[in-house]
Amino acid sequence: MVMHGGRALSFAREHNVDYREVLDFSASINPLGPSPKAIAAIKDGADLVRVYPDESPVHLIRCLSERAHIPDDQFLIGNGATELLYFWLRSIRPRTATLVVPTFVEYRRALESVGAAVRTVQLNAGDHFRLPPIVADTDVVIVTNPNNPAGSYLPPEEMVDWIHRIPPSTQVFIDEAFVEFTAQPSIVRQIDRFPHLWVLRSMTKFYALPGLRLGYLLGSRVPKLLSKREPWQVNTLAELAGIASLDDRGHEEATMQLIQRERVWLWKQFPKISGIRVFPSDANFFLACCAGEQALDGFIQALSASKILIRDCRAIEGLDGPYFRFAIRTRAENTRLLDFMREL
Repeated sequence: MVMHGGRALSFAREHNVDYREVLDFSASINPLGPSPKAIAAIKDGADLVRVYPDESPVHLIRCLSERAHIPDDQFLIGNGATELLYFWLRSIRPRTATLVVPTFVEYRRALESVGAAVRTVQLNAGDHFRLPPIVADTDVVIVTNPNNPAGSYLPPEEMVDWIHRIPPSTQVFIDEAFVEFTAQPSIVRQIDRFPHLWVLRSMTKFYALPGLRLGYLLGSRVPKLLSKREPWQVNTLAELAGIASLDDRGHEEATMQLIQRERVWLWKQFPKISGIRVFPSDANFFLACCAGEQALDGFIQALSASKILIRDCRAIEGLDGPYFRFAIRTRAENTRLLDFMREL
């Protein structure tokens, strides 16, 4: 069974505690939470749950199109990024795939669900999991940028060179679920330049809407997928919250300031902690490795006893050893986690 991060609700249920008492570093979500405008939009729109939403969330698509300066017919909105991944693979039915690992665990599951033969490209911990040029002679190649779970990021100008090396007959699927946290540009501006490029984005992480499930896929070939798309993939409250989130530039700026400040501060603290190797990150989380399996087991148990969760990464393909991941949160919360790290 695949275990994801973000298990605050199940942990609270299993331990008979209020989920608000759980400090969840396993889910790399905006520590400021959703935009107040998004919460207000949900409350104001509650009465709309009695009527059907639009078959396609046209108002949200328009907002995303205006923000990204990309035609609205190149957006496909879905019930979270994972749902769009599975739909895309069902639609194109690749026979072979190249998967860059380590990566989000659902990618192999999704590929195997459509019968694709999967080859892997292993990122090197010694090179801080930086994405190298690859030879891809498969139907699709899938990569996360920033890498999930390592946090390494290849900027657009280098990603363009990377895509140029892949033949046009190979579909290139880039997951940018965490790109907003890097404060760097997205590769989406290149979708007209590369007809075989698909970019997956999420409103779960940066906009802190995991419970509503909201994501979108961009590509110049999106119109060809629409005839295969089931209606009503996005509920009314999710669309309202998405629109309001995009409208709250102040919340976006506050998020970026917090993440960048805490990422730098945390990085300066890690050399003072023995027994843990932490890898550089451009995202809102860090990947780390303990000195041994027992050390990680004890660390997880000690945190659990204090109702603190981290992401155990030992089940993630491409990571061999006692790896774990933790989100960047507020200074007080980050300090609390560091105190546990020092006791290892």
